[in-house]
Formats: sequence, C-alpha cells, structure tokens
Amino acid sequence: MFKIDKKNEIPLYQQLAQNIKKAIEEQKWNENDKIPAESEFCRLCDLSRTTVRQALEILEKDGYIYKLKGKGSYVSTSKIYQNRSSFSKFYDDIKSLGKVPISKILSLKVKKPNSNVRKKMQLSEGELICQIKWVRYRNNEALIFETINLNYNLVKGIEKEDITQKKLYDILTENFGIKLTHGKDFFYPCKLDIIEANNLGLKEHDLGMKVERIIYQGKDVIEYTTSTVRGDRFIYTTNF
Repeated sequence: MFKIDKKNEIPLYQQLAQNIKKAIEEQKWNENDKIPAESEFCRLCDLSRTTVRQALEILEKDGYIYKLKGKGSYVSTSKIYQNRSSFSKFYDDIKSLGKVPISKILSLKVKKPNSNVRKKMQLSEGELICQIKWVRYRNNEALIFETINLNYNLVKGIEKEDITQKKLYDILTENFGIKLTHGKDFFYPCKLDIIEANNLGLKEHDLGMKVERIIYQGKDVIEYTTSTVRGDRFIYTTNF
C-alpha cells in the first residue's frame, strides 16, 4: 500500500507520513475511519515502532488524524478551504461540505468601545458599537471563537435580529441597506489563552490562528472583527 524507499535521503518517518496524508486526501480512508495500528504499519512497511510513531505525531500535529486513548488513531474531519480574496461566508463554506453551520452567541451588547476598537473603527468619543461574541461550529465541532464589532450608527436595531438563523452579511445588506465595498484581513499565529481554548475545546497554549478583519462601506468602517481560528482545520487561499 505504501512505498518506503530506505535508500532515499528523505527520512523514513517523513515518507510514511506523506504516504498516509496522500491516502487520506485521496479518500482511501474516510472521516473518523480508524487507520492501522502502529504495529500494523511496522509490519506492512518494515519500519521500527519509533519511526511509525514519529510519522503519526506529524499527522496529528497537522490535523490529519486524531488519537483516542487506548483505541488508536482515526482520520480527522476534512479541512475547510476559505478564499479570503472576497467577503467569505462561513455559512456557505460549511454547507458546501455537507455539514451543518451553527453559531452560538455568548454575548450581544450595545456598548461603548474600548480605545483600541474605537481607533480601529475610526469612531468618535461617545459613538456606540454592537458587539457580538460567538463560537462558530461545523456540526458539533467548535472552529472559531469570534468577537464582532459593528458600527451601531449604521445598524441601529441589529440587536433585535436573529443572527443565528441567517447570514450576518445578508442581514446587513438586506435589513440595513449596507453596501460592503472593501476590507482588510490580517493573519498571524497565536497561542490560545484559557478562554479561547475552553471555547474551542482545546488546551491553553495550543497553537491557533488569529484573524483581524476590517470591512468598510465607502469611507466608514462597518465592522472590526477578531477571530481565533483552529489552524488545524482551515486552509486560507487568495487570488492574485
């Protein structure tokens, strides 16, 4: 099943990891299928237990497999490809995978922004925002912990809308006449704090990806959002 060339300069554990990745990407194993045990890989590929273990550690770190204590290793759910060259819609991306997108609101408040948010959104002293904190899921798997700040001058009354049942950008355009003209995204790696980890079902100091988004309606900032994303679940693409 796997081709391991012991004369190749590429380390054996990397060869095995690449073979298993290819098998998963070609769907020779499906989501949540159990893959062979370490001992079986040793027998099939004539490799040591240490080499096989190194390969599986790489696969787990890269999000291809997950381990259940005492039961073995299983194929993880597929990665989500998001094109960030346009106004990406989480709802559509998840639906396209045949999964159920779910948003669970942690808090929704009309409030004064702190100094950082006020500066990012170019607001004057005294102007308000509608701040939404929520966790976004694929079926029952938490994927994104997000804080959305909306310019309340442009969306007065949005706190009365049911934003869990309809796409937020559709609500902005259809109910409030917002015309999203352009935006900026900033990406950088991060270590999860305890709040982010708890909401994403991970451990504190696990690696994630931070995304800051600023969206404009002409010269006005309509949205400033910070997202903490499971880096092992998303692949972002752009067009240029």
